[in-house]
Amino acid sequence: MTSPDDLVSLSPEMFPTFPVCWATLTEIETEDALEELEDWIGWLVDRYALDHRTVPPCWEHHGALVEELSALRTAWVAAYAITGRADAPLDWHAQFAAARRRLSDWGARTGCKAGTHRPD
Repeated sequence: MTSPDDLVSLSPEMFPTFPVCWATLTEIETEDALEELEDWIGWLVDRYALDHRTVPPCWEHHGALVEELSALRTAWVAAYAITGRADAPLDWHAQFAAARRRLSDWGARTGCKAGTHRPD
């Protein structure tokens, strides 16, 4: 089990509370948004011990994975916001369970493995 001291610390300023519409971003905005998302995904993978079958290392090269992970992060930020409902984290975990199934399905379709990327 990972101890709290081993977990990556996340800065609250790094995470917008609004959804990211990837289709409307410029190339530079996309790069910036991917960098911000990458930090959260690193934390998520570590915290929940996810492996490459759920979140392959090349997730940023697969549109469906980017969209799912981005939406999951937005919901997480809202769930843990000071203005959130007390039961919002439980709702997020229910959404996370469904998202893990979709991520695993999309990850399997890519055929990517640790160290090997296959384009969509």
